[in-house]
Amino acid sequence: MLKRILTGVIGIAVLVPFIIFSKYWPLILLTVLMSAIAMYELLKCTGMLKKLAVSIPTFAIALEAQLLARLLDTDKYLTVMLLSYMAFTVAMMTVAVFSKGSIKLSDLAQSVLMTVYVSFGFSALILLRDINEQYGLILFLLAFLIPWVCDAMAYFVGVFFGKHKMIPDVSPKKTVEGAVGGIVGTVVITAAFGLIMHFGFGKQPNYVLLLCLALVGGFVSQWGDLIASLLKREYGVKDYGTLFPGHGGVMDRFDSLFSVSVFIYIVCRLFESYPLFISW
Repeated sequence: MLKRILTGVIGIAVLVPFIIFSKYWPLILLTVLMSAIAMYELLKCTGMLKKLAVSIPTFAIALEAQLLARLLDTDKYLTVMLLSYMAFTVAMMTVAVFSKGSIKLSDLAQSVLMTVYVSFGFSALILLRDINEQYGLILFLLAFLIPWVCDAMAYFVGVFFGKHKMIPDVSPKKTVEGAVGGIVGTVVITAAFGLIMHFGFGKQPNYVLLLCLALVGGFVSQWGDLIASLLKREYGVKDYGTLFPGHGGVMDRFDSLFSVSVFIYIVCRLFESYPLFISW
């Protein structure tokens, strides 16, 4: 537990400069690096790492997703990435056809699905940061706050009060009590975050929408975690990597962030982002 907490504190400290300068290119460099490491972990997990016809396009699509997120306007970016993901999928299916059985279609399909999921999950952070000059940073912070608070609260509540296993075949250590504690803690901390933005920075939240975002975001966060856990169980892997002591690799640490960042971005697009916070 101590190693996990220490790694978390150091990780947040390292992340702070990237948050401060998130409007500039350091954020892109960070997401490119993290996305590349995540792709490496996924390809290694599914046994596709040494299959160059698979691994090279995978790294390329992940790099494209991060770079174009800031270079293109949002609508054009979404169009380009949709076409890119479709072309990537067709290309990978073609590789499967001509692999002469050396590549299993199921392994390839999992690799393609997770590549799209992870690469867009990271790029959604950039899209949130750039969605609006006034509120982009707040939305960007929420994309980190919700999954990490949910994960931390679920972990501690599960350790001290967890008795009933949730889905042991997918994630043996997760408990119902931990899941509930994670969601409740997320709502409470997000409410506190809203109050800080309100009275400290003059950004009045739409509290109903914000708390609904936190409530559903807590479920989405744990869903993202379970997706990554399911893939690990299918391939008999304990952790995707060892980059973060006590946490595992990039996929282990950011698994819930991928789903939450995309979820918040969808909400912002549906509600045009602005009703979440209103300037005085």
